[in-house]
Amino acid sequence: MRKNFYTIEEEINQDMGLCYNSFNNQFLLLNKDKYSLFQSGEYDRIKVEHENLYQILVDNKFLVPDDYNEKDIALLRRLNLQMNSSCYHVMVNTTLDCNLNCWYCYENKIKGSKLSEKTISSIKKNIQVEYENSRFNTLKLSFFGGEPFMDFESIKNLLEFSDEFCHNADIELIADFTTNATLITEEQIDYLKKYRCHFQITLDGDRTTHNKIKKDKSGKYKDTYLAVLNVLHTIEEKIPRRWIAVRINFDNRTLSKIDEIISDIDFLDRNSCYVILKKVWQVETSVVDKDLLVSAMNKFFEKKFLLDYYIMPKGSVCFAERQREVLFNFDGKVFKCSTISSFDDSNSLGKLNEETGIVEWDEDKMALWFKDLQPQYCKECKWFPVCLGICNKQILAHKNEKICTFDAMNLDMKEYLIYSFKYHLLKQELSN
Repeated sequence: MRKNFYTIEEEINQDMGLCYNSFNNQFLLLNKDKYSLFQSGEYDRIKVEHENLYQILVDNKFLVPDDYNEKDIALLRRLNLQMNSSCYHVMVNTTLDCNLNCWYCYENKIKGSKLSEKTISSIKKNIQVEYENSRFNTLKLSFFGGEPFMDFESIKNLLEFSDEFCHNADIELIADFTTNATLITEEQIDYLKKYRCHFQITLDGDRTTHNKIKKDKSGKYKDTYLAVLNVLHTIEEKIPRRWIAVRINFDNRTLSKIDEIISDIDFLDRNSCYVILKKVWQVETSVVDKDLLVSAMNKFFEKKFLLDYYIMPKGSVCFAERQREVLFNFDGKVFKCSTISSFDDSNSLGKLNEETGIVEWDEDKMALWFKDLQPQYCKECKWFPVCLGICNKQILAHKNEKICTFDAMNLDMKEYLIYSFKYHLLKQELSN
């Protein structure tokens, strides 16, 4: 037997060592003597002196047969995630307009844009024909933008069709929304309460900072921070099958005010929410105050919030890398990735046949989209099974550059491992 290539070891203090197997996402906290034996490769001695530990190491694939091919298996797992056909993920940009004008937004907004009846009809046909061609167990309908709730009638139209379709086909429907939440009304939440709903809702700092960034163009909401909190309260109260991700876009000021944010969202049920901590992308990684960052992360854990800070395992490859995913723009153009500035012909990956609902993918573009471009340094990284590497869009955008998820973290490997362990322990605690 030998140690799995994807085993990571760090001494936590003079008495304890932490071992992590990214291949199986398993942690082991060992005392000094056992950690020393494992680290030095004395597996036969472990087998004799610590039989239970040896069995745990084997069962959880910290130790594997000499001829085990974990690197090939990790690559196969990634491919299987890309090709998994059990869920059809349909993303819809209901509009590229927005009621706010956040300074960091990367999208080119189109005032007054909205889904036409013809595009809505074509999306419905697509869902039907996709199911006829190859059955799926789950339909995930994600509404994006712009601000998707600027066109709630189109959301209702597509949801009502999908609800009936999924009921008749005996498949699960997930309604998913990425929104600034300032336009969501109590009546809309009352409508949505019959669905299984996922929300990603953004806070851009404490109340003062958020309100400076998220200004309502209409002037209806002077306090957009309070508007978001009110919506979170109402979702929590009225939608039983919900999952809320509160995304906090941070800079150093936001991190310094994290106590206020935590206090304001403390009412959220920890079993149906989590927090995403994400650096504002225009802020250089080097200027982030690491002490403030680590302190903020620990405060979320102390308050029992699951904190997604580049969390691994990701659970899957990026949605845009999955074969069974499509993004329909309000004008019917077809894409896969939502993080592009212009939803135009140059970025489009295919065409939606309005009569049949079939997506006619551009084979040249799609061949590159799904080509294995993972750099060798990713494949040889001990974090690869849980990180799953870099998406092809990013690889193509940074040709001849070495890029890595860890580059943006402001944490070294040991610090990130400890963060991951805390997340793992809290997740176990909440699930019990």
